Amino acid sequence: MNACRASFVLLLALALAACASRPGTVVFVTKTSLGVDVEQTPPSASIAYDRVEGYFGPRYETGAVPPVVAVFMTNGQLLDRQVKQLYATGDAARALLAPAVPLPSEPEQTGDFKPMFFGTSTTVGLKIGYEAGGSTSTFTLGYKRKELSVIPVNEGRFPSVLATLQTDVDARSATDSRFGAGQLFATGAAATALAARQDVREVFITKAEAALNAYRSEERQQSRHALVTLGCLAALPDAKLPAVWRNAGALGVLDKEADVGTFASLGPDAARERYTSHLAVLDADSADATTRLSLHRQYVCGLAGR
Repeated sequence: MNACRASFVLLLALALAACASRPGTVVFVTKTSLGVDVEQTPPSASIAYDRVEGYFGPRYETGAVPPVVAVFMTNGQLLDRQVKQLYATGDAARALLAPAVPLPSEPEQTGDFKPMFFGTSTTVGLKIGYEAGGSTSTFTLGYKRKELSVIPVNEGRFPSVLATLQTDVDARSATDSRFGAGQLFATGAAATALAARQDVREVFITKAEAALNAYRSEERQQSRHALVTLGCLAALPDAKLPAVWRNAGALGVLDKEADVGTFASLGPDAARERYTSHLAVLDADSADATTRLSLHRQYVCGLAGR
């Protein structure tokens, strides 16, 4: 919690400091903290990773921004850990990418400009406990990330920014455990060039596919729970409806616009209609919503004797 607060304060300080700077000034900062604690008795490993990246600088009338690149990578080992970090701006950032990736044509940094801000803050905490035989007994992972960009745009001229995070956690045994972390942060032509790299694209594609699959799974489950619940509701007499409304309110399965507290003042038909219309509003981004809807289904169908 303290690390996360410190990260947020640093980003805020960067923004405030940049606002106090001349508009033509580029402020580019990274801060990384990586702590590893391995204990033999009892066997355990704790890792704290905290990183802040921030950029404040001009966005020119042409859509160009000064290119910057920041890279942080670890080899994932709990012991004998290796860390690689890179920080480059301007021509150094261009030269760094040019051998591997053809840089796109870049608008000239000319004309009027407005200030632009782009920053990220990441905190990852990991604790692993092991049994005497070396197998994992406890595993706790905490993750928090914030990303913020304030980018003035002209029609057809939107500057490129890119930020990635990839972690690799493997805690199968005390002798074969890994915690790897890698981050990229770039602006302007450097961001466009990095986005063209296949390995960087795969990070985005993999995460996007995983998120879409999770969304579809939750959507299917919630749709099934809602349909079964409505089928059970149809079998209930009006006298049992107040119990359904109370359970729906307690579990929070209806959105605030449903105003479930007013159901008691409605007639049975009007209350059923409002309940049905709001139960059909799914929240497929939330696994917790799926669980609450499942519990509500069990309650309503229990009332119906199903």
